[in-house]
Amino acid sequence: MGAVPSREFVRNLDDAILPDLWRRRTRLSANEMVSMVELVKRALRTYHPIELQALGDDKEELVAQFIYARVLRLAPGHTETHACAESAPSNSYALCAYFRRYLIDCLRSAGHQRNVSMENEGMAQEIDLHAQALEDPVQSVLLQYGLDERRVRLAARAFIDGLDGPERIVLAGTLGWCSENRGGLSAVATQHRVPSYHYRAVKLGVTMKKTAGSEDFSNTRIGRWLTDVLGIAIHIDNRAAILLALNLLAAESSDSEIDEAAA
Repeated sequence: MGAVPSREFVRNLDDAILPDLWRRRTRLSANEMVSMVELVKRALRTYHPIELQALGDDKEELVAQFIYARVLRLAPGHTETHACAESAPSNSYALCAYFRRYLIDCLRSAGHQRNVSMENEGMAQEIDLHAQALEDPVQSVLLQYGLDERRVRLAARAFIDGLDGPERIVLAGTLGWCSENRGGLSAVATQHRVPSYHYRAVKLGVTMKKTAGSEDFSNTRIGRWLTDVLGIAIHIDNRAAILLALNLLAAESSDSEIDEAAA
């Protein structure tokens, strides 16, 4: 019997086929439609935005409605979409943002407003705040932490500027501009003559020991940057925000290399 695919493998596979299925979602075959439904359910399985609590409805039912109306567009009068191809969600995290937008639309509908006090705990203000950013999946995730892409990029650039030369190379060799180089970090460290590169990588937080947990990562330089500067706790529930922040840190690492090369 073959090995069971890991969650990461399944997620990567889902992310690879999602954009194509989404662009053709009104013309899918029966098998493709089943695949799309299962993909959406997997993406939303551990996602619990605050709007779910406000609606008070069963999550499984709301997910089913979302798939029916917004994903497969089976609702009468909504079988065609004029959205451009670039608007397709690129990964599971973007799909979560689309689902959240649907929940906000539900909250705003007259039917739900009869059952939800929009005054409780500033719910009306909360909805308006999130609605401003939901066209941008990245922004919709960061907004939950009082962040936006510009602020995270500025914080990432300040973080990189605070690293010494060898640490910048280690960051670049794992997340940044030379992370795709043949031979990995070892080859990059050898090329740039970085001493004790593995020790530096562990301290930085770009590599971890097999026995390391979230607390160990929290004590690395990147972990402290996430928690102390960005205010994102190292917890599985914050996975989407952590990955976005790391992606932006990687982007800034690559941009810093371009800037240095142009200087």
